[in-house]
Amino acid sequence: MLIRLFLFSLLYLGCACILYHCCTHSGLSPKQCFYLELCILFLSVYLSLYLSVLTPNGDSVYLITVLKNLTEEPLFGFYDRVGITYPPLFNYLYFFLGKLLELLGIPFDWKYRSFIFCVKLPGILCLFLMAFLVWSEAKKHLPENERVLPLFLTLLNPGYLLVTCYICQVDALYTLFVLLTLCLIAHRRLKMSYFAFAAGILFKFQAVFIAPALLFAIIDQVLLHDFSWKRFFSHLFTGLAAIACMLLSYLPFCFDFGAGTCSQHGFAYNLTSSVSGYGRASTNAYNFWTLLGLNLKRDDKMLGPLSCNGWGILFIALLIVLCACFCLKTARIRFLPPRAKAQCGNPHANIPCGNPRMPRQLSSDLYPMLAAFLVAGIFCFSVRMMSRYLYPAIVLLIYACILRPTKKRLLCTVAFSLVFFCNVWCDYMVYPYSAYHDGLIFPRIFSFCTVLCFLGLTYTIADEIARDSTAA
Repeated sequence: MLIRLFLFSLLYLGCACILYHCCTHSGLSPKQCFYLELCILFLSVYLSLYLSVLTPNGDSVYLITVLKNLTEEPLFGFYDRVGITYPPLFNYLYFFLGKLLELLGIPFDWKYRSFIFCVKLPGILCLFLMAFLVWSEAKKHLPENERVLPLFLTLLNPGYLLVTCYICQVDALYTLFVLLTLCLIAHRRLKMSYFAFAAGILFKFQAVFIAPALLFAIIDQVLLHDFSWKRFFSHLFTGLAAIACMLLSYLPFCFDFGAGTCSQHGFAYNLTSSVSGYGRASTNAYNFWTLLGLNLKRDDKMLGPLSCNGWGILFIALLIVLCACFCLKTARIRFLPPRAKAQCGNPHANIPCGNPRMPRQLSSDLYPMLAAFLVAGIFCFSVRMMSRYLYPAIVLLIYACILRPTKKRLLCTVAFSLVFFCNVWCDYMVYPYSAYHDGLIFPRIFSFCTVLCFLGLTYTIADEIARDSTAA
């Protein structure tokens, strides 16, 4: 299994290097680019269909219980019956999928390949929708011969194919809306991004990892630039409407309108059980905690003055502060020289007219980098992480490469793709929970590589900000 892992990794790395050389140095003709894109699309469709019917790994087995509860029982009391499960949009999606399977006569049994394929189909479709978003953004920002590489990095990403098509995890569902949120932010369409972000959370709570990036976009685009009270309240009411939609989506699961009764658990239980259900420092996520030998250990284990959970919360706070520092450094708040300021009434006063601060508007290409920084940082240093929680960072880095194509950004993208693939492969194929023990060396090596990739991403962001500041 480990030999296959290294072979697949080398194949992906080799193809990425060849495509990069062809796209940037060979000067492909439009016809050659079209054929390359067609080959990537055909190969990705083939691999997705082939991998989707091989095995009922991962959530396809768990989803049998969910589908039966959604289709055979009323929605009211769903969280009481099933326990830890996903938020409402996920449940609505698989409710309609379950009804469609009943209509087609496909039994809820993982022994049938048709069932396995159907439960994997939503994630596969979302993967191709992500690729379409990447391709459409590449058309706007890149020359024709450079659009092939982002499509390859998305559709033929080994980690994405493994997680979505083979293992049947549903991270592509919320990652699509995470990517859409960042696309809307970059295009200065904040109001629409509120609903895209809300939809991502309603598919899976891990979408909240990018919340600070959205908050900084609101501060920059609403409060610091073109501010008016009318515009402020317009955005405020739109944000409240998005939150109201999130709460309304829980109503069928929390209230029985016919009997006038309320569920015992509902919204609060769904949120708290999802957050606290896996109380380990690392749940086979090869990150900082696995590097310390604390994989699968309880997160209340003391490590110096704080528990692992306490350190995880502190790390998240530090990541947000560092992210804010990047934004402040990019804005470069500065003051005009005193002699250049206009006098205000008193000729001896040295007070400028108006606001002396002049923050520069944040560049659109910074937002996906900050979002990827937050996702990767939380994965590396927070507790209760699983191997697939790094999933959104890859496509965010691909989008960041489209907005600002540099070698360092591309290197970060390929490096994170490889460590993500290695993490997921080892988690599901080599060292599942039952086979893991503290003496294993490869999880420590992959953990070190993951943390190193995060440090490289941090350096890339800081270096770009420093270069922009020097150029200005």
